[in-house]
Order: sequence, then structure tokens, then C-alpha cells
Amino acid sequence: MKRALDTVEDPPPTVGKRNRFSIDELLEERERQIESVVDLTPTKEDSDEETVLVTSIMTSPDRSEDRPIDADCRLEGKELWAKFYDLGTEMIITKSGRRMFPTVKVSVATNDIHGLFYVFLDVVPVDQKRYRYIYNKSSWLTAGKAEPSPPARLYLHPDSPFTYDQLQKQVISFEKAKLTNNDVEKTNHLILNSMHKYQPRVHVVRREKHEPIDDPATVRLADESYRTFVFPETQFMAVTAYQNQLITKLKIEKNPFAKGFRDPGGRDSDYESDLRLDSRPIVPPSLYNPALLQQALLTQYWLGKQTPSLLSRLFFSSPLTTSGISPLDTSPPPPPPINQSPPSPAKTP
Repeated sequence: MKRALDTVEDPPPTVGKRNRFSIDELLEERERQIESVVDLTPTKEDSDEETVLVTSIMTSPDRSEDRPIDADCRLEGKELWAKFYDLGTEMIITKSGRRMFPTVKVSVATNDIHGLFYVFLDVVPVDQKRYRYIYNKSSWLTAGKAEPSPPARLYLHPDSPFTYDQLQKQVISFEKAKLTNNDVEKTNHLILNSMHKYQPRVHVVRREKHEPIDDPATVRLADESYRTFVFPETQFMAVTAYQNQLITKLKIEKNPFAKGFRDPGGRDSDYESDLRLDSRPIVPPSLYNPALLQQALLTQYWLGKQTPSLLSRLFFSSPLTTSGISPLDTSPPPPPPINQSPPSPAKTP
């Protein structure tokens, strides 16, 4: 810090001349000095070391030594994953859970015609670091040690188990798996920490047909005949809001559920399920008179300019029965009051 301050010990500028340095410039210079020391922009060597780390130390054994299974796995959509990986993939996590895009999709091949195959997904930390995003360099830097990892969870594909014939025909997509930062939720979402880097893994577990898995929550891979598959291009940074604008643009361009951002009338209902409104009015009650608003809506309805369903979607996520506005009355509005001449003033005696 002292060196940064030494750079500004120049004579005071004369009146009318612009200062040679500003606070912003000093902060940027300090940022550059920090970045020159801890810049973690990935290199080929870093990528190779990270791959070795993920496939050896951070993962379970590639296959059970005493109970190996005949299975192979291929990542579908590798080209799309590669585009995101080159930019630094980011995945949104929320309390209610958010789906991944790109989606982990795999094809499993086997010559075993007798077994049942259960396909699991989990997500594990790549390292023991916490990160921050530097906007002026469009890169991620370390910001300290990682926070304690939430309990690891295995997400079982809902179509499991698969037979040999089903594996031959079906691409296994984990499109329903959701990421969350809520470690107290009771669903089977995958719990992550924001600003940490993660690696998805696919586990293929084999069971005999007479020994199916009854409760996926009790499965321990160490007790199973299984094989684990890791695809380094699926690594991502967990965030609560996108940091890299290029990632945002690429997601809007490639995600079919983000069509609404390209075409206002094209949002998919499945995408909107994560964006649904609650049952409170969009406009606070203090900003309108409920009686006048209801009368105006009814007038529009009877003039044929609005429909009840459209009005409901406009102001509420559920029909208009929320307090402050009574349910829509389908009876015709009352006629306007008849103008009457004012009473003549009383005569004075």
C-alpha cells in the first residue's frame, strides 16, 4: 500500500491544470498490482493440473475395484459445453433452486443385458478456494479460502433404473436437476456455495434385477458396483447473478427457455415456472383506489377490450380474489346517475 501512495508524492498541481492522478486511477493501479501477483487466468498447464486433480483426488474411484461394472459414458452436447468453458461457465444458484444450462446429458453404453442401471449426478468442489470476478480484466481471481462445503448429495435420474435396451435408445438428461444455496431445504436439490468452482460427475450404479434400490437417499457409492465419469468441460462457477456479460449473451442465445429475452411473446411455460409472480399485486395498494380500479377494469371488460383471464394475469398470479379488490362481478355496471336540477332555495319570509 505504501508503494502505491509513494507514486503520488508530486508537487501540488498549479491552478487550472488537471490533476495527474485521481482516486479511481489509484484504485485501478492498486488493483493491477494485486492482479499481477495473484492473477489466476487459466493457462494450459493450469487446466491440465486441474483435470488431474478432478479425475484423481476430488472424485471417487473410477470404478469399484472388487465389483467392476461394464459401462461406458459419453457427454452429449460437448460443442456447446466447450463454448461456455472457453468463457468460464457460470451457473445461477437460488434458494428455490435453478436448473443448469447447458444441461448435463449423457449416453451410457454397456454389454450387460441382465443388470439394472441407476444413473446419479453430483457436483463437487474443484478446489478449496473462493473466487471473485474482476470486470476490467474479465477474469476470476481468488478471494480467500473456500467456505465449508455443504453436505454432498446424489441426484438420481427420475427414469432410473434403466435396462440394457433402454440404455441403447435413450439419452439421459439431467434437465430437472436444480442447484441451490439453501442448505436447509428438504428437496433433493444440489447444494452449492456461491463464488466457488464445481465439477459435475455422473455415477452409473449396477444392481441385480431382484435387488433394486428402494431409497436413493440411502445409497453409498462405496457399497455399490458402480463407475464414475468426469467431463472437465462441464466445470462451472456457482453465482447468484451472472458476472461475465459474454456468458449472459451466450445463455440467451443458446437456451431455448430464454426465448422470451429474444422474443417478448415467446417465453416457454417451463421457463416461466422459475419466474412466476407471487399472489401480491404488482402495484402497491397505496398507489391506487381499489374501487376505482375495479370499476375501470369492469368498464374495459364490458366494452370488450379485456377478458377476466387477462386481467387476472395482469395484476395477480391467481384470480382477483386478493384482499383489497373483490372478485370480478360479471353483472352489468350500474347506469350513470341521472342529472337532477338542484332544489330551489327556500323563500325567506
